[in-house]
Amino acid sequence: MTNRILLYTLIITMLLILSIPASAFTVLQSDEFVGVDTVINDDLYIFGDDIIIQGTVLGDILACGGLLDIPGNVTGDVMACAGTVIINGNVEDDVRVCTGTLIVNGNVGGDLLVFGGNVVVSDDANINGDVIFSSGQMELIGDVGSNIVGESGDVKLAGEVDGNVKLKVDKLTVLPGTKINGMLTYTSPKEAIIPPGTVTKDINFIEKVEYENEDGMIGSFSVILWFIKYLAMLVIGLLILTLLPNRTEAVARTIPDRVLMNLAMGFLLIVAGFVGSILLFLTVIGIPLGMMLLFMTFAVLYGAKLFFGLWLGNVIFSRLGRETKPWINMALGLFVLFILTSLPWIGFWIYLLVTFIAVGGLFSEKRRFYTEMKEKDML
Repeated sequence: MTNRILLYTLIITMLLILSIPASAFTVLQSDEFVGVDTVINDDLYIFGDDIIIQGTVLGDILACGGLLDIPGNVTGDVMACAGTVIINGNVEDDVRVCTGTLIVNGNVGGDLLVFGGNVVVSDDANINGDVIFSSGQMELIGDVGSNIVGESGDVKLAGEVDGNVKLKVDKLTVLPGTKINGMLTYTSPKEAIIPPGTVTKDINFIEKVEYENEDGMIGSFSVILWFIKYLAMLVIGLLILTLLPNRTEAVARTIPDRVLMNLAMGFLLIVAGFVGSILLFLTVIGIPLGMMLLFMTFAVLYGAKLFFGLWLGNVIFSRLGRETKPWINMALGLFVLFILTSLPWIGFWIYLLVTFIAVGGLFSEKRRFYTEMKEKDML
């Protein structure tokens, strides 16, 4: 993914989190849905396999699940992480989703930001604000009231765009009847056929010879892989949180305590793990122990995000003045953390800091736990 898309994502996500008013909110589980005659005068947090919003939500929606279907009305923002998102109704503000498939047949009063595999904005849809996307395929047939910025494998354009269009694509198709009232700038391996009179201002074609950043999150495969990594980490985190809720939350609480000490201790433990593994590999009888130590070190490196994500989610909701369940905090905290660690240039360093601090916090909590057990003569 390009630097600009990543920056937009970080800014928009953080603005969404920090701009939610500190008022009451409603949480629904997977066995509940918003019926046709239901009106929720509140922000709505809903999690489950199939999420259907048939009624009216007078506020924002934060959803996570397999399917999110909105045939109803939402007066605020929609932020969702789901396998499939369908918007047949009306969303009066912004829509920000990370999904495998997005279908928009309704109206979006603000901006549409989407990371997805397949995105379809049909000819019945109307987006009043900007459209920002990174996807495998994009069919943007509906009308857009402002600018379009995005990258995709294949992009198909139709409808009317009131602003400028800037794209990075493998293939661009502009259908007859398309109207772009601003400039069209696109980067592609091959120049597209633009029907006469389609673009009011200039057309700028930039030939794409090779990918700008082979290590970046570019194209649909990287987007889907990013989403799969997040879901895999979240599933593991929820499993650990279910099996060891008290210990997991205890580790998260130690993260802000003595940050520099946790950072130094985490660094030393990780280095000790790798060095110890190498030394054990040098001896024949120590190879099994070396493999075990190396496996444990990588497991700690992988799982450190879980504790930091839980702590980050706790901080976000605490700042909003809200009390939520730990698994909700972990879901949001991990999502924000994954975005931060995906940033170019600084993402790797953020990952290292997060890892070392979380590993140090894990060690501090274990030491505190064993000390407490000894004081009670239980060890």
